[in-house]
Amino acid sequence: MSLRELKLKLLDLIAPCRRFALFMLDKQQSGGSDDDDNANDVGDEMGISRTVALMVLLTGDPDPDIKSKSESYLRAHMDSYRGKDIVGESSIHDALLGNSIALAQSIMSFSIGDISSANSKRRVKAKYQGDSVALKTLQSSLGLTYHYDASNDAEQKTYLSVCRMKVPDYTATPALKFVAKMLEDNPKLFQVGIDMGLEEADAAGVYVGTLALAVFSELRRPGSSSSSVLESAASLLHALCVRLTLFYDARTGSGRDRLRVLLAQSLKLASDVLTPTSAGELTSTGTNVTKTAIGVEIRDHCYGLISTLARSNFALDERQEIFDCGNSSSSTSVFTSIATATLLFGCSSNETEILRPRATSALDALLGGYTRVISLRAEQAKKDMLAEELIAKNNVSENPWADLSANGSGSVSVETKGSKDVTESLARSLSPLIWNAARRSQPKSSRLAAARWSHELLSHIDAPNAYHLLCFLSGDDDATVSMIAKQAMGVDKSLGEDINLSSWTKDDSNNLPSFGEIMSSVVRSKSRPKYTEFHLRAQAASLRFMVQSLFSEESFYGDELGGDELRIFVSVILDTLSSYRGRSLSREETDLVDECAICLSACTSSSSEGRSLVRKFHDDSGFGFNDISMQALNSHSAKARRHFSEVVGHLYEDHALWTDSPGSFSVSDWIEITGLKNMATICTKTLGTMFEPSFVLGEVHGAAFLGSQCVRALRLAETRNEQDTDDGISDCWTACAGIVSLLGKGLAHSDAAIGNACSRAIVIAFSYDGQDAPNLNKKLFDAVAIALGKMNASLKKFSSIDHADANRAVSLIEASGLLLAASTSGAGSSNTKEDGFVGLGGARLQCVDSLFGILGSAVYKKDDELSLAVGEALVKYADAFGRGEWSSSGSGAEWPEGPYNAEFAFSLPPHVHILYTLFERELKSTNPMKKNSCAPVMLAIVGHASRLCNIDTVFSQRAMIQEVTKFMIRFQNNFIHLLSHPKATQLSRESCCRGIAALRGLSTVISAPAKETESLNARLLKAFGETSNYGGSAMIETEAQARERRNDGEASNFDATSAEVGGTSGLSEAALGAYREMSSAAISCDRPDVLYSLMMLSTSHEIWSRTETRDLYGAKSILGKSGTNDTEEIRIALRPHLGKLIPRLLRACNDPNKQTREQMNNLWTALTGGGAESRALISQHFLTTMDILIEEAGSKLWRARVGACGALADIIVGRSWGELGGGGIDIDDEGTGMKGVTASIRLLRLWRITMRALDDVRTPVRERGDTLGRGVRALTIRLCDPKAGENTKEEEDVYLSNAERKRREKENDINSEYAATVSLGWLVKYGLNQPCAEATGICISCLLGIVDVSKPTTLQPVLAELIGSLLMAMSGLEPSALNYLQVRAAGNESSQGTNGANGYDRLERLRIQLASSGPIAEALNKCLDMVKFVELDAQKKLIPELDSALRKGAGFATRASTADA
Repeated sequence: MSLRELKLKLLDLIAPCRRFALFMLDKQQSGGSDDDDNANDVGDEMGISRTVALMVLLTGDPDPDIKSKSESYLRAHMDSYRGKDIVGESSIHDALLGNSIALAQSIMSFSIGDISSANSKRRVKAKYQGDSVALKTLQSSLGLTYHYDASNDAEQKTYLSVCRMKVPDYTATPALKFVAKMLEDNPKLFQVGIDMGLEEADAAGVYVGTLALAVFSELRRPGSSSSSVLESAASLLHALCVRLTLFYDARTGSGRDRLRVLLAQSLKLASDVLTPTSAGELTSTGTNVTKTAIGVEIRDHCYGLISTLARSNFALDERQEIFDCGNSSSSTSVFTSIATATLLFGCSSNETEILRPRATSALDALLGGYTRVISLRAEQAKKDMLAEELIAKNNVSENPWADLSANGSGSVSVETKGSKDVTESLARSLSPLIWNAARRSQPKSSRLAAARWSHELLSHIDAPNAYHLLCFLSGDDDATVSMIAKQAMGVDKSLGEDINLSSWTKDDSNNLPSFGEIMSSVVRSKSRPKYTEFHLRAQAASLRFMVQSLFSEESFYGDELGGDELRIFVSVILDTLSSYRGRSLSREETDLVDECAICLSACTSSSSEGRSLVRKFHDDSGFGFNDISMQALNSHSAKARRHFSEVVGHLYEDHALWTDSPGSFSVSDWIEITGLKNMATICTKTLGTMFEPSFVLGEVHGAAFLGSQCVRALRLAETRNEQDTDDGISDCWTACAGIVSLLGKGLAHSDAAIGNACSRAIVIAFSYDGQDAPNLNKKLFDAVAIALGKMNASLKKFSSIDHADANRAVSLIEASGLLLAASTSGAGSSNTKEDGFVGLGGARLQCVDSLFGILGSAVYKKDDELSLAVGEALVKYADAFGRGEWSSSGSGAEWPEGPYNAEFAFSLPPHVHILYTLFERELKSTNPMKKNSCAPVMLAIVGHASRLCNIDTVFSQRAMIQEVTKFMIRFQNNFIHLLSHPKATQLSRESCCRGIAALRGLSTVISAPAKETESLNARLLKAFGETSNYGGSAMIETEAQARERRNDGEASNFDATSAEVGGTSGLSEAALGAYREMSSAAISCDRPDVLYSLMMLSTSHEIWSRTETRDLYGAKSILGKSGTNDTEEIRIALRPHLGKLIPRLLRACNDPNKQTREQMNNLWTALTGGGAESRALISQHFLTTMDILIEEAGSKLWRARVGACGALADIIVGRSWGELGGGGIDIDDEGTGMKGVTASIRLLRLWRITMRALDDVRTPVRERGDTLGRGVRALTIRLCDPKAGENTKEEEDVYLSNAERKRREKENDINSEYAATVSLGWLVKYGLNQPCAEATGICISCLLGIVDVSKPTTLQPVLAELIGSLLMAMSGLEPSALNYLQVRAAGNESSQGTNGANGYDRLERLRIQLASSGPIAEALNKCLDMVKFVELDAQKKLIPELDSALRKGAGFATRASTADA
């Protein structure tokens, strides 16, 4: 017989239908006697393993017939348990592979030969001397075991003669792949009957790991193997490291040492494979494996291996082999090693395209290892410092200088210095490596890794160098690399945008180096690329980063930094600008010039030293003041023109720059030195060309902004010397008046760019720094009157239906507010002879009327946020002057009764004028849009008053604020009325919420805070229905609203000052449901002030998240001392009340009214954070919340029942028995006589309220009840399933100690038994007898689920009663229509003269078949199958139940099923 035939015969013998009794162990090998069951089990395992080993080895046979047959047999064997359950504690891997350790060991031994494997085995045994359990694991083998005396040469020669040689490569390749697949698929491979809590439990892992390392080392020897088998060995090593790292992470202390050695050796082998690639050589090993051929797969596995090790706790080991290519060292200085990083950076540069992502991924994993080590060291240093401080405080009585030594040069500082030395050494090693990787000649993957390492690692240990590198990379040609660098610098979103110093926070400067360090590294670097060598994009990003660092430097504002760094920075900006002067620019050059202009404007706006540097900069060779002025007019970029104009304005306004002695300022001299008159004249001439057919857009745009800076500078300078009436000053005022009039005429320009530029220029020209607007010079009266007249026409034009333009309208509204504020100090006639000219006073009143006209207009339909802008403009007009005597005739007059009186309104001062018009005309409008638009206007008024008063109580004496305080009640009533309006928009409702909160903030700082606050609180709570009889509630229709609904003629006389608080006409109480819930929650906390915080949190419109709006109408601004600083602080302040708030909020989040749900969901997200944080808060107050919701689910109010059922369905998902309260079994769901409510009681109460909800008279309650029913069913089944208890993940559970595993399993079994006993008892007694069909269906479904997942021991206490109830239910749950049909069918056959018994019997059989195939019968059969596994006493209890079913069963299905049982 040939070898081929022998192999085929062997395969026939081990075919899937014949292999079960083949290759059994004898008694001596199994270690037991014939009667030893354990020996038989071992023999079965070994027999299976030998069979599998034979099939695996034959899959690599060169003969195609043998290879094909072995592969098909192996495939059939591995699929033999597909879809089957394994009985007992063994896993499917044990059933398929037998002894997996012996199988893996034998296959790897075949791959390298017995001699090499024996040496490895001997080394492993030496580590476990004296441990019988571990040695027994190591002795497992599929082949014959040979023993010899090492001192006897003859026996040693005999042993060597019978040792197997290694199999050929074509056989080893599939065999090693099979072992790798075993490691990947079986997480319990190393769990071989040893308590995993013992130190020697790693025997199997060390054994397999040592052999795998020997296999890879043997096959890597030059010329020893082919590339295919080496690839299989690499995949085996990678799979091994994945399993060993999980094992390593689960172990603690010295139990890790042996595993650590294996992982370090694996890392060393992988590094050796990658070293040639890192060096740029063509081969990756000593064989003929090239980078472009099969070696790709080998290196792929090596990258995966390094990534696995770097992400595990192996990276945190004190020896830090991960950073030194697996080389061990007992010194902590190894942390400074960058051997692995150098290797991987070289690979990312020299690797093929297909593997560069893998090399980059390994670099990212190694980066994570570095950052974790640094974080761990920082935490440890912090703990040591705190410990030292604690010791110093405890010894303070003995040593009065302890505090000084602890904070001075004591041991803490020495320890910190040592840690700092380590990180500095690491930074010195890493910096050249990362800079080399960031070179433009390097591939994208290398530069990408350099950006990430600089941001995530180098910035924490060497910030100046890291950000220097990031500045360089921000101009990279690859968009991804550039964006990562910009994000790390914090300029990705701000680049090219205006710098808002008022919104700058300290958090923006975290981890930033000082401004001086940045300037030294980026601008003055000698060894590495500096600013002038950067790409244009990098220069722009660097400038923005440097200016952000400048403004975040706290010492800058104290002049401790000195002027050298700032001088260099300004010089860099001006030198950059000078290099692009007088030439055409590309897009990137234009962006750089824009950034230079923005940064220069920021420097001159905040620093007098910066302005001085710009003023004194040499004009002949650089970029001086005159150049800036010309660029403001002629620059090719609109953004640059605008910011250059700002720079000129900043220099104009700093009067100290233009005079030698600070106390001798003269306006005339200032005008002459600055050339202000000439510049204003140039701007006037340029603006005059805007109406010509061929005007230059850029020049007009620049003239508008530069001219506005001239007007502003002159207006602010005049206040310092009002008596100066020099002719030069007069001419300058004339030029400025021309600018103002031309800007006004350009507001309605057909070109939107010109119109917007004119309106923004007016904003600049008439802006001011304090609270009071400067007095308007008489020479500007006519010009301002013309501008107001044109503003009036423009507002009407762009708010009309034909020319509605929201963007133009916003710009005009802002400009009109400042123009009105500036004109408030003047009025009178004029010498202007233009048609339609009405004078300053009349133009002002017309403009105010046009602003009110925007409310509810066509442009408002396009953008309802315009109403808030209108309110802010009116506030500027009303509060332009804080205190003073008004010349108006109606200054102190009472408001006349009746309809709105326009003549009386025009005679009022500005602050009274807007309130009178708002209350008497706008709020009484019948147009719903007009009413909605009034809410943001009132918010702007009240918010402004509250903000100023909370800043300083002195502001409460301002005329406008005093007028607002007189109408606080009226404001509140109107807010409540608009809040409940049937057509209220989101912005309107949320404006009312914030307006009510602003009233609260204002009431705390006025003269009588207690009285006003209590009155506001009481009226607000009463309005939201929090009274005993809802009297005066907003949910009750008032008389005025009733007249309005009946179209009564007196409805227009609605008086918001009435003591009667209005509700909603034609609305149910759900319209204010969200606010009712908020007020109810506040009352439950005994803190009415909580209501205002909740109302603030419930607002979610995007407008409130914008920086400028957040500063004006945020919690800090409008609540002031009565509130908290921001949303996060509100959340923290409300944490003590969450136990009472959560149930109410959850119930309201599931309210049947959509509007209430949306508002409460917004409030819930704002209060809890949403997601996992919300889940954690619910878990913290779970029992209290659940008990309250269960009680609410039985409320008399159907809305409360709907909300409670929906909330319960949300919070019970995935809960455990312990989370429900724990405890034992209690059938009484009322908890009578018990110390506390247990989990069993809560579970029964859940079932009871679920059944009630499913049978509720209200459809919404039934719908939510169905949702709750599904949730309770899933919860009950999960509680009854022992495998779904409170255990860890499978991969973590593998390495638990036996004691811990048994404890958890026992706890899960007990809890599942409790849950099953309680649930089945209730379901059998009550659930199957529910009158509602839907309720009965859920109970039956739950019962089937419990029976399906429960163990026999779990159901043992209730098994007999359960079977009896199921038998009775076989007929009891049968539809009555079947019995009726059967009787009628038999009667019909009898009347026709036939034997009716035949039809009766046929229907009877059909009924039995229907019952036996239903879900009840299925559950019954499963319960009957469990009877043989329960104790005898439980089986005896079944007999009476069967007897009772036979006697009491009314249906034939019950009796037939009982007989079958």
